[in-house]
Amino acid sequence: MNKLDSKPLTPSFAIPPASCSDANPAPRLIVLFPASEPDTPDLEHRIWEIARSLKLNVLFLSLSNDYEEEAQLRRKLITMAAVIKDPNVSTDIMIKHGSDWVRQVRKIWRVGDIVACYAGQKVGLMRKPLDQALSSSVDGPIYILSNYQPARNPKRIFASQFFFWLGSLVIVGGFLWVEVRLVQLPQDWAHNALIYVCLVAEVAFIWLWNFLFT
Repeated sequence: MNKLDSKPLTPSFAIPPASCSDANPAPRLIVLFPASEPDTPDLEHRIWEIARSLKLNVLFLSLSNDYEEEAQLRRKLITMAAVIKDPNVSTDIMIKHGSDWVRQVRKIWRVGDIVACYAGQKVGLMRKPLDQALSSSVDGPIYILSNYQPARNPKRIFASQFFFWLGSLVIVGGFLWVEVRLVQLPQDWAHNALIYVCLVAEVAFIWLWNFLFT
């Protein structure tokens, strides 16, 4: 299937397209690049082929919550952008803090842009493929770079899952304790209202906790 806010960083080597103007910006190939993914010549060549054939500039978008990782990621993206750029393809990079790919893409996407992501990228608690999550949020084609092999960090994955489930249990247990206390109150309209408020708050907290880990 054909189907990318820290402040945008424009490398010094980026070549602005001759036809680009503030009123009518040139369309871009927005490449969603996972922080753990190594850059490879095959990947760079594939991105260049897509951008050249569709006459698009390239924007590498990546997400990171680790400042040490961000420095390495920035160097990696700058190197890839330098390899891909040519007189007809301008390149740019952007690194955002967070983990919500769909939200970040929605912020920067504009008419004419095309998004490229990896087939192995998953998002959300249900681990939905990223291209499927994007298809309902981006009004345009999505390219899937199918040679993606995620570089997994077992320690980081275990820590993330541990804190997610620990937090979920704390939220559920805390609200269960509150609900037990509420049941002991006199049965009147205020009691019923507090029960409903507690249930709504519990759902909201669980949703927010899940959002932080997606």
